Amino acid sequence: MGDGSFFLDIILLAMVAAFIFFRLRSVLGKRMGHEQSPREDLSRKPYNKPTDQAQEDGPDNVIPMNDQVDLQREPLPIDNSPKGIVLRDIQAKDRNFNPDLFASQAEQAYEAIVLAFASGDRDMLKDLLSEEVYRNFEQSISDREKNNLVMSTDILAVRSSTIEDATLEGRMAEITVRFEAEMISMTKDEEGVVVNGDPHPHDVRELWTFSRDLKSRNPNWLLITTRSAD
Repeated sequence: MGDGSFFLDIILLAMVAAFIFFRLRSVLGKRMGHEQSPREDLSRKPYNKPTDQAQEDGPDNVIPMNDQVDLQREPLPIDNSPKGIVLRDIQAKDRNFNPDLFASQAEQAYEAIVLAFASGDRDMLKDLLSEEVYRNFEQSISDREKNNLVMSTDILAVRSSTIEDATLEGRMAEITVRFEAEMISMTKDEEGVVVNGDPHPHDVRELWTFSRDLKSRNPNWLLITTRSAD
């Protein structure tokens, strides 16, 4: 009799613990719209390579513009400005294009490319850049390796990403996004001496242009140019 009561108490306690766990998860597991995504969350987001069918219909080097974005982000207004008109035209030709989410999706590509360049991950870069941009990045990586230099970059925050410009010529669309980020970046020689950059955070402002053939079944966008926004 005593043993049965003891096991009944254990079962009841387990049920209470499970209830408390799921209540806490439902409250603490939600992210408010104004919160910055943690650095570790961004780095763990999977990179979805294009499917075989997508590769047959579009270029191999693509920007992964998937749906893993913050849907509570303030919507991007589409007005009657030249930029707004082009964004509407792009949306009319590509029903999957969402101008409200594009800048958020571009942040993922921005971080993936910056970190891949620093680590010398050529395979990743091939899937994210146009051929011309890849050649420039690969040359810089080769120069570092030739001189036994090691680059490290830590993105502390991407403070903002906004669409600056958009163009549409026939089936080819281009969208320029302005990124403002805080990061630590430095290059060390084989003895560990810093030869470029420093261990202190600094602000980065850049304009990146992405391009896509709207008739392609591949939904992703190629990075075709980068330049400083200062």
